[in-house]
Amino acid sequence: MKLVLGLLVAFGVMGFVARAYAADPPAPDKKADEKKAKNVRGEVVKVDGNKVTIKAKDKEIVVTTDDKTEVTIEGNAAKLADLKPGQIVVVTPAEGTAQKISVPKPKKAEKKAEKLPNK
Repeated sequence: MKLVLGLLVAFGVMGFVARAYAADPPAPDKKADEKKAKNVRGEVVKVDGNKVTIKAKDKEIVVTTDDKTEVTIEGNAAKLADLKPGQIVVVTPAEGTAQKISVPKPKKAEKKAEKLPNK
């Protein structure tokens, strides 16, 4: 009888412990955080030498470039000096010296808006 009671208590304790482990939230996914911080998107404010100032969200960020930084405008190779204020750019990586600065092609909705006459 003591053996049966001991086994019941042991299985009961294991049941509570298993539920406690199952209730723990999963560890945060580090890859998702890395993807978020991979690049930054914003509007060009100015280009000054090897530095580009962009407005991302509610703050201005100064991005440093070097001779290895690749600049593309709508898929075509370009120079840093070709960037104009108001252009939307994607800078990779988000921190440190930029490896790539690209101006994406405008979306169809943006193209249609440009064709509409202003009233």
